Amino acid sequence: MGEKAKHPAVPGCVVRLTDDAVGDLQLLFKADPQIVRWALKKMLQLERDPQAGDPLLGGLIGYRKITVGDRDWRIVWRVVQDEAGDFLVEVAEVWAVGYRKDSEVYAEIQRRVTAAGTSPKTKALTQILQLFAKQARDLTATPEPTKPEPVPQWLTDALLYVVHLPAARVSEMSLEQAEEAWAGHISGAGS
Repeated sequence: MGEKAKHPAVPGCVVRLTDDAVGDLQLLFKADPQIVRWALKKMLQLERDPQAGDPLLGGLIGYRKITVGDRDWRIVWRVVQDEAGDFLVEVAEVWAVGYRKDSEVYAEIQRRVTAAGTSPKTKALTQILQLFAKQARDLTATPEPTKPEPVPQWLTDALLYVVHLPAARVSEMSLEQAEEAWAGHISGAGS
């Protein structure tokens, strides 16, 4: 009965750390480098299951926590959408890692959330693994997804209104496909 429900993995989930969370890791490193390795491993677990851990309440609804090591260490994060609004690629932002009592961690998180607003500056976990290379040996994070270059509006309009391609087809084209379709139209129109 007391078993936690498993959440489905999110394909392409990328973990990013706020500058404050990176600072927390650097302080933890000075105290005990092994704790940093354990924390990095937990963050890698968030790539597979960003809904792991326990939800937070009060002013931190939408955030989750997971414990590290001896349960005195906490990682707090939220899951957000990327700037394209893609629901398939969710980003877990790690908000804090700390050796504090629960009340201190959550008061600090509340302060950070308020100060950061909706778009905090973050670093990819891949960068953090490089920063802590010795502790991160043999750990590999999911790389940041590459965003395809958008089709410029003029080209979309040309394919729709000059070439008369269906809107559904044009909306699915990559930039390369759109350029090829336009080049084909131009070369065929001149003969």
